Amino acid sequence: MEVTENRPARPAPGPGLDEMQAAVRSVRHRHGLEVTAGVALLDACAELGELAGAYLKDTAYADRPGAAGVATERVRAEFGDVLFAVLSFADAAGLSARQQLAATLERYETRFGPTARGGERHG
Repeated sequence: MEVTENRPARPAPGPGLDEMQAAVRSVRHRHGLEVTAGVALLDACAELGELAGAYLKDTAYADRPGAAGVATERVRAEFGDVLFAVLSFADAAGLSARQQLAATLERYETRFGPTARGGERHG
């Protein structure tokens, strides 16, 4: 996704979130891995913890900053697991990841855009 100072972010070409969410649903269905939203949410939290652990170990617990775009294979794999788990949660909860992300981007543009009046800096 490309972000410029005065223009909203534009997604890179390729499958969109709807297609990726459908692909996750298909994998879960084919392999008998359907879960409830609660279980999917717990899985997403666990996967995020695994990503944090991998990243912290690979950066010597922040003593050595990670270079942008130079994530290790383990960090990339854990990040993929996080995305899979989050899309699984969205699907199990009846959410459209694309619609929710679009709404969040709009909210952030409003909150932090040129006409914003300060306020919270985080979600």
